[in-house]
Amino acid sequence: MKNKNDDKEQISIPKEQVDLVLGLYSSGKINEAIEMIKALNEDYPNIPLLFNLLGACYNALGQFNPAAQFFETAISLKPDYAEAFLNHGIVMRKIGKLDHAVKSFKRAIEILPTYFEAHNKLGVTFIDLNQYEDAIEHLEWAVAYKFDFAEAHNNLGVANKKLGQISSAAKKFEKAIKINKNYTLAHLNLGVTLAELGQKDKAVMCFKQAISIEPDNPLAHEKLKELNSD
Repeated sequence: MKNKNDDKEQISIPKEQVDLVLGLYSSGKINEAIEMIKALNEDYPNIPLLFNLLGACYNALGQFNPAAQFFETAISLKPDYAEAFLNHGIVMRKIGKLDHAVKSFKRAIEILPTYFEAHNKLGVTFIDLNQYEDAIEHLEWAVAYKFDFAEAHNNLGVANKKLGQISSAAKKFEKAIKINKNYTLAHLNLGVTLAELGQKDKAVMCFKQAISIEPDNPLAHEKLKELNSD
């Protein structure tokens, strides 16, 4: 959840009230945040921000259908609300409506072409749809607009790997790790990729690093055991 109020919303809703909602959300007090937003909604009706925040709260609770409805309400009130389109796409992807997710992410990018997060989410959704070239295009835009976007570099590696571009994939995973040394998934992905490239010792190091970050990670232990048994 982000505080991306437009000017009218900042004037309409006291900033301290929005900050309180964001604080409750950030601290995991989702139901309290919902109650506060609903109270604000009575005093400040038809404010897109409030419906976007409600959607984010219900998304956090795993209640994706009401979350989607609140994002749709925010969009109906503010058709150029890029963040609400992003959030709607995220929920659509979670419930398996990938075509709807693609449409929402694309709309977010149409509104805000430099929206690196939307490019990343669209790229991941294209991976889900096995459209790897399209995925790479948007993931490359994501890292172009945010060069230190570790998640997007990792996702680029996944897309490269799906296309059989193993060496390129390894470089992308390495880039993600360089940005975030505690990125467990990137360590795992790099380990698997290096193992495929025959670099067993380096792969072992990757899995050991993943375990040092997440001692109970089952996949890291499984992959390490496989390599040690060879």
